[in-house]
Amino acid sequence: MPVSNFNNFTDFKGQRFYIGLDVHKKSWAVTVRSMGIEVARFVQPPSVANLKAYLTKNFPGGQYFSVYEAGFCGTTTHELLCKHGIRNIVIHAADIPATDKQKKNKTDVHDSRFLSERLEKGDLKGIHVLTREQQELRSLFRLREAKVRDVTQVNNRLKSFLMFFSIELPEHIGKKEYLSMKALQWLDNLELASSAGTIALKQHLEELKYQRKQLYQITKMLREQIQTEHARVFECLLSVPGIGAVTAMGLIAEIGDFSRFNDPDQYASYLGLCPWEHSSGDTKQTKGMQPRCNRHLRPLLVEASWTAIKRCPPLFAYYSKHAVRNPKAAIVKVARKLAMIAKGVATSQKPFNTDVMQNIQHKNTDTKHDQDEKRFSSGIAQQHKNKQPGNRTLLPG
Repeated sequence: MPVSNFNNFTDFKGQRFYIGLDVHKKSWAVTVRSMGIEVARFVQPPSVANLKAYLTKNFPGGQYFSVYEAGFCGTTTHELLCKHGIRNIVIHAADIPATDKQKKNKTDVHDSRFLSERLEKGDLKGIHVLTREQQELRSLFRLREAKVRDVTQVNNRLKSFLMFFSIELPEHIGKKEYLSMKALQWLDNLELASSAGTIALKQHLEELKYQRKQLYQITKMLREQIQTEHARVFECLLSVPGIGAVTAMGLIAEIGDFSRFNDPDQYASYLGLCPWEHSSGDTKQTKGMQPRCNRHLRPLLVEASWTAIKRCPPLFAYYSKHAVRNPKAAIVKVARKLAMIAKGVATSQKPFNTDVMQNIQHKNTDTKHDQDEKRFSSGIAQQHKNKQPGNRTLLPG
């Protein structure tokens, strides 16, 4: 790879420079290209100001374009680069086209060089960067998700403790997976054979009460933020059958502006509610739901679909039509349709009604959609078949 020094020039007005950044906590690997030539390659401290000073000193008057992979540092670096006049994009690491040789020879310098080459050729497409306020709202929603996992973990730990010592709850309390307040009150008055065992039980109870209190407070604050900043959209989403407060808050926090998805397939792909295929020649393999998705929203939409088919006759009819082959595939189809309805009411800011449902049904009667649904059904049905005992033919992935 030829490396050239442009220090003989004093003015680069209008000339484009493409900068590949491999961003780490303690250092950045930087490669600068222009006019098909690598003009600089170095490692610097993690500072946008240092990078801008270097570019201004060595390539004054140039137009600067940069790229880095989305990762631990979020989008603060992106904001600072744009603020300093460097047109930056953030890309998904899986979207970078690379050869097998490049994948097997991976270093920070090679990564930055490869990014600058692809950026100069125009092969990279940046991801959508949410505003700082939207990212902070999303972090609050994800904090709630983490707290739900903490509550479940502590609840199961207490149940395991009770099972180990053969402690059974009275009949009037019940034996549910979720320990109710009545169960906790009964356990508060329980004394074990020794003081050590009683102390252990009390600690389990206190931890569960604390985690549930934290979950309640976080959920309350999240709902207040949503109702303050997105009151109308939140109200419209709640009008959709099957979508409750948590699902509505999740959609608003994770997506933000629904109108940024112009293509329904792009929206479904973001949620992971579209089929994926691995075919070659005469061999065709449809694998059902694609693994790449928003893992925070897809489970919520699938769970909401089970409620939706009970409350909305058109959705139940749609589910019944496809459930003959495979109920699991059918409920995912309903989840996709439910997501489209949610997008429709959020963008129009009008509550759900039968007209919305009819419009979406009309739009989904095109040939491409029907082909996707057939592929979707066959893929999920094949996944379900391969999980049955005695079937040794497993699809890869």
